[in-house]
Amino acid sequence: MSTSIIILLVGLLALMALGIPICFALMSVSSVILIIFFGPAQMNILNAAIITEIMSDSLLAIPMFALMASFLQTSGIGSDIYEFFHKWMGGVRGGLAMATVATTAVIAAMSGVAATATISMGLIALPEMLKRGYDPATACGPVLVGGCLGPIIPPSTIMIIMASYTGVSAGWLFMGGVLPGVGLAIIFMIYIGIICAINPKLGPALPKNERASWGEKMRVFAKVVIPIGIIVLVLGSIYVGAATPTEASGVGATVSMIYALASRKLKLKNLYDSLKQTMEVSAMLMWILIGGAAYNSLVNITRLGDVVANAFRSAALDGFPLMLVIFALFFVMGMFLDTTPIIMIAIPILLPIIKASSLDLHATILILCITLCLGMITPPFGINMFYLLGVAPPGIDTKVMYKAVMPYVIIFSLAVIFMMLFPQIIVAFPNSAMGY
Repeated sequence: MSTSIIILLVGLLALMALGIPICFALMSVSSVILIIFFGPAQMNILNAAIITEIMSDSLLAIPMFALMASFLQTSGIGSDIYEFFHKWMGGVRGGLAMATVATTAVIAAMSGVAATATISMGLIALPEMLKRGYDPATACGPVLVGGCLGPIIPPSTIMIIMASYTGVSAGWLFMGGVLPGVGLAIIFMIYIGIICAINPKLGPALPKNERASWGEKMRVFAKVVIPIGIIVLVLGSIYVGAATPTEASGVGATVSMIYALASRKLKLKNLYDSLKQTMEVSAMLMWILIGGAAYNSLVNITRLGDVVANAFRSAALDGFPLMLVIFALFFVMGMFLDTTPIIMIAIPILLPIIKASSLDLHATILILCITLCLGMITPPFGINMFYLLGVAPPGIDTKVMYKAVMPYVIIFSLAVIFMMLFPQIIVAFPNSAMGY
């Protein structure tokens, strides 16, 4: 292994350990190595890589989906959706926890970011479940796992970034995420129903005098029809080929703004806050992508990908064993890093290996997107746990969080392994939808 590769890896780990933001760590290490080992003239390669990355048309979808999510949040959709599931499911054991999984997944899907849903439901649903006598771990688990499902169910920022790095269509990934995302949500709800049926103290049902009448159920149903319809409109326009993900994101943002205006909840202050939040999210992601582009160009120059590829070839890995090793790598990285840095660090190295193998590129990239979401709840540093700890009531600590997520981590991992064994199941719908 060359000196430049060693410095690249050691320098990157050292800067990350010091708490330097990942984008600046990648840019710093890449710039220093290019100047010292390859000469200042090679900085032109880095500049070209950065310009190419940030000029990608597919990235226009990120601010539009962020703006759509912000307008929907302004309209109070989070509370409305939770009220809907609360009224319809609160009468069964574990019903509030199942409602929380569904609500958190829907909100996270609307925003494309897990943090929004995890924090929102940590403030809305978690206190409600604890007040109703739910076991603390049983109450925390649905909030944590529901949030990590959001980036699987489109629209998804993770999938847009992954598409820009791999060349796989963002629209295909969007369609591919529907079945796994919804399927995992249903599996988690079934798990909650089973454990609460076995031990009712974990998640007691609402008393009969507090259960909603059919009139109340229909009233709350009417409140969520339009917001859910917006999501269906966005995905449907992609599905029928009427719009690309970028065009659909613009439609979604516009319709969401109209809905927020019609509901009389979009004031000047809210509009300012929505635009500011969108700008902050977009700027943060662009800096991350700039750092990733610098690192990607350096990986190509130092041939780090070839070193790793030769190691995989020496081990004669292909097919399911190769996929299992890549899954394990992403699983371990997910314990310590957020999703975007993992894409930036691992994909430039692993993509040539995946392309040279017998693995289906589209199915593999989709499974890796799903695995990234698993990392959001994987101890010790699953990011969703820190989001929830910031808003959780007194008595909810790290120990409770670890106890809450472990069953879901096991179920999630088994589900991903099943997808690895039978990838044809998860590619059937997106291939049909996108005409592959």
